[in-house]
Amino acid sequence: GQLHNTYIVCESDAGLVLIDHHAAHERILFEQLQRRSADQQAAAQQLVVPETVELNFREAEILGHMLSDLKTFGLVVEPFGKNTFVIKAVPALLSGRDVKPVIYDIVEKTAAVGYSPGLKDVLDECRMVMACHGALRAHQALSDEQIRKLLQQLDQCENPSHCPHGRPTWIRWDLATLEKSFKRIV
Repeated sequence: GQLHNTYIVCESDAGLVLIDHHAAHERILFEQLQRRSADQQAAAQQLVVPETVELNFREAEILGHMLSDLKTFGLVVEPFGKNTFVIKAVPALLSGRDVKPVIYDIVEKTAAVGYSPGLKDVLDECRMVMACHGALRAHQALSDEQIRKLLQQLDQCENPSHCPHGRPTWIRWDLATLEKSFKRIV
């Protein structure tokens, strides 16, 4: 089940497990994006109405250098004037989401670490931003089937215990702790 449409409540042999469904989904999406090799371009969904994004000079310069790397993620962005870019396609995981904040976040994170084409840290930052924006939101009700699928996907992750930002995806209370809390044992 779910607690406050944010945490998945599970029972394990060891006790009680609460899973933050946003952090878990973010980990799943991040690892899916990581598994794509640089020469395996992600499927892109064309936008019916392309969106424009305005940046300052420094941000525009950074984004301009990143266009080919972003395209490998399925994020198709093209120059559209001095400091303006047009977003023509997004990866499936960002379908139906407001993509402008994704672009702003990617540029901001890239400015913080510096940019070199193919630089692993920058590309991981891009993956983290896209995974975060594409992940399920807190307070979002999930069906039993969605919960099962999420848990199966989390089990397949290389690092299922933490989201890409380092937050835990789950916490566990062992049975002894629960029994002490309820004064069943001393």
